[in-house]
Amino acid sequence: MLQSTDTLIPAFQAAAAAKEGPDIQYFWGGVWTLESVWAGALIPLDDLIPAEERAHYINNFERTFEGKQYGIGWYLSGNPFVYNPKLFEQAGLSVTDLPDTWDELKAACTKLNEAGIIPIAGGLKDGWFGGWLFSIIGRQPHDSEKAFMEASVGQSKFTDPQFAEWWSRLKELIDAGCWNKDINSLDYQQGQDLFVQGKAAMIFGNDTFLKGWADVIGWDQIGVMPVPKYGSGKLADTYVVTAQGWGITSWSKYPKQAADFLMFMHTPERLNAWFQYTGVFPADDRLDTSLITIPQLKQIFEWDTTRSGPNLENFIPSMLDEQSNFAGVQLLFAGEKTPEELAQMAEEVIAKWREQNPDAVKNFELWLK
Repeated sequence: MLQSTDTLIPAFQAAAAAKEGPDIQYFWGGVWTLESVWAGALIPLDDLIPAEERAHYINNFERTFEGKQYGIGWYLSGNPFVYNPKLFEQAGLSVTDLPDTWDELKAACTKLNEAGIIPIAGGLKDGWFGGWLFSIIGRQPHDSEKAFMEASVGQSKFTDPQFAEWWSRLKELIDAGCWNKDINSLDYQQGQDLFVQGKAAMIFGNDTFLKGWADVIGWDQIGVMPVPKYGSGKLADTYVVTAQGWGITSWSKYPKQAADFLMFMHTPERLNAWFQYTGVFPADDRLDTSLITIPQLKQIFEWDTTRSGPNLENFIPSMLDEQSNFAGVQLLFAGEKTPEELAQMAEEVIAKWREQNPDAVKNFELWLK
């Protein structure tokens, strides 16, 4: 049964509370997996899947807690900055000298607006895109995801300049007219559709969507580039990538069979078939790379293997993501809060999380070690 994100997470939380439901559950990485570990809903896989097998899986660190692995990756999900070369040329923008700084990005927005083209597409009505923008933009002043974990447990503040800056940088893009004016009225998918419909020149995209987009508009209308920079932290030069994956539930009567199925899904035949069918990279180093023939996907694979960096949403409490990033970005676009007020709101949310979830704070502190 196909479920929306809004129903998938609470449905599993209800199943975990009742200790009944699926043997295998889909999870995003990092905290989205570990919160279920801390709730006792998942079992470690160390005794079910041999270490030499798990060594082939990519991004295992997102599912590791106190030395044990609580799930495996299925496929990689990264965030390129996607552009339409035809719309760039229509606006007089070069496709051989792409914007790579914040000022160049704002200048490109001006030219696209002058040509009657939406510069960057997005949809915030359901909140999720706000979390993406946090991870993609908010990373730039920092060297490691651990900075956000430390701030979450109170070792620094989200009002500190290096954490607060991303709100003002996003406001700069708003002031430069970079976005579709109805961004708060569209949900995430509708915002993505603007790019596929040829109405917007750029999008903070996801590489898992590229093949599907190309099936509609063709690869000639899809280009990928790194996110333009404003910051000088080590994460500013990384390509956001996570592994979406699976875990085995603590109530499963068949954990060995479930583990065997997960290993089967990582056999070379399945890995290659997955990539050929979806155009999405499996979270396994045994993919036959000769199958990667599309230049845009070759570029993504190069970023995956040479400059990959963490998805920051996976390393903060989900409460902070939902109540600060999701809600805060909506408020910023609506003009109802300033960047300074939103940084303060983030600090208030995380303080509330620490007060309400002392056990989770302890788990975050253990995770940091």
